[in-house]
Amino acid sequence: MENDVEGSLLSLRQTLLFLTGPVYSIAQSPYAVSGTVSDITEDRQFLLQQRDQLNAQVLEMKEEQLRVRYLQAENARLRQLLGSKVQLPSRATIAEIIGVPPNPQRSAVILDKGKVDGIAPGYAVVDALGLIGQVTEVSRNISWVLLISDRNHAIPARINRTGVRMIVGGIGSHDRLVVEDLPVSTDLREGDLIETSGLGGRFPVGYPVGLVSSLESTQASPYLQAAITPSAALLKEGHVLIIPPPMEEKASAVEQSTDTDEGES
Repeated sequence: MENDVEGSLLSLRQTLLFLTGPVYSIAQSPYAVSGTVSDITEDRQFLLQQRDQLNAQVLEMKEEQLRVRYLQAENARLRQLLGSKVQLPSRATIAEIIGVPPNPQRSAVILDKGKVDGIAPGYAVVDALGLIGQVTEVSRNISWVLLISDRNHAIPARINRTGVRMIVGGIGSHDRLVVEDLPVSTDLREGDLIETSGLGGRFPVGYPVGLVSSLESTQASPYLQAAITPSAALLKEGHVLIIPPPMEEKASAVEQSTDTDEGES
């Protein structure tokens, strides 16, 4: 009898478990779904973080590439500039253009070298391609350079092909200079190289000023109307060379020679 009762209770328990199983599963399903959604959310946040990190790394790599390209270009410019130093005085000083004076009526730049570097007014400034201008003002650590394109600037020059001397002046344009008072009978041609003549002792002899870009003569004027395209990049940023006047360089060389002779004696 007892065995029948136990058997009936066991059968009833199994029946109840069978019937309540789906109810329990349904009751637990929100928690299971919540756990799955939470895992998916965490995975998504992790992937987003990974993406942001990778994007940051890509930007850093691109920035690094830009820096490398800039340094390569800067090194190329410096090598070119130093290559031009072979034909210049030994006291040439490398300087960097750091600004432009806030005066629209002047064509000038500011360099990062001054009195402490031995720079003085009247020193010439060149780049690897040609004459840029001359130092007009100097403070302790910086100097102001009047460009050859300035209206108040004039250069004693000559035609490279013939040696005929002339004066080249600025007109306020960075891509155009003019020849002043050159007789119409002068042998001057388009494409002729105009270079410094050395007269006046301000600039070294034979440094490029520009190329003749146009010629015009009229019966109304005894002078040629000639335009010159500057050889130097007057609007450039970067490094230039500051060189002392030839007479000062010679005086310095004499002093050094004298000091050497006295030391040997």
